[in-house]
Amino acid sequence: MIVVMLLTYDRFDVAKRTLESVAANLQCSEPIWLHIGDDGSSQEYRDALLDIAHRCYGDNVSITNSERTGYGGNFNTAAQMVHHISDVILPLEDDWQMIRELNVDPIVTVLREGHFNCVRMAYMGYTKEIWGIFRHHEWLHWLEFAPNSPEQHVFTGGPRLETAEFERAIGPWPENTDQGDTEIAICARDTARQKVAWPVDLIKPGGDTFVHIGQYKAGFPEALSPAFLKNQSVVEQVVT
Repeated sequence: MIVVMLLTYDRFDVAKRTLESVAANLQCSEPIWLHIGDDGSSQEYRDALLDIAHRCYGDNVSITNSERTGYGGNFNTAAQMVHHISDVILPLEDDWQMIRELNVDPIVTVLREGHFNCVRMAYMGYTKEIWGIFRHHEWLHWLEFAPNSPEQHVFTGGPRLETAEFERAIGPWPENTDQGDTEIAICARDTARQKVAWPVDLIKPGGDTFVHIGQYKAGFPEALSPAFLKNQSVVEQVVT
């Protein structure tokens, strides 16, 4: 079993699209568990998401409430729950829509075999050089990012599959800070930069599996149009 860990707060229309798109497109040969990590939304909000979750995943559903401790607090609270459920986790912020089918069996396999700790699934964005080495596992090519790359975002907060062991090694995320600062703090940790890979044969570096449907970053308020989404790696360079 793998866990999709949906991290959300009070954005029903966006979170609904994310949840339903993953239920429709994420394929795996083993059961999928959906965990909702909510950061203190109303009970009505949680109940509405739970209704959708049960419709999509039956009884394989759980939920936590981190009670407004921020992005990091939400992650920490949800992780404490899901680490008892599975060894492979897909952390997913509530504004990433999955736009095509993807069988993640090869990714789960390379993680469980210890080839990688984390496989990113959104897109490659960078403002500095990011170095890598090609690996070959499961008859597929993978690009393993060098932990000493000048680019700070070797690890990223976007959609990814990773092991529970990797999450525990990184340690608790900073709480009561904004999302951007939280992610930067995690990216700076040495353990978060070890054995992180891109699935070259499965997802294009520009991103063809998940698209961002909410505000891109704090301070960048305009909604992203489909044409704009084609240039996500460029956007990352502009706003990071």
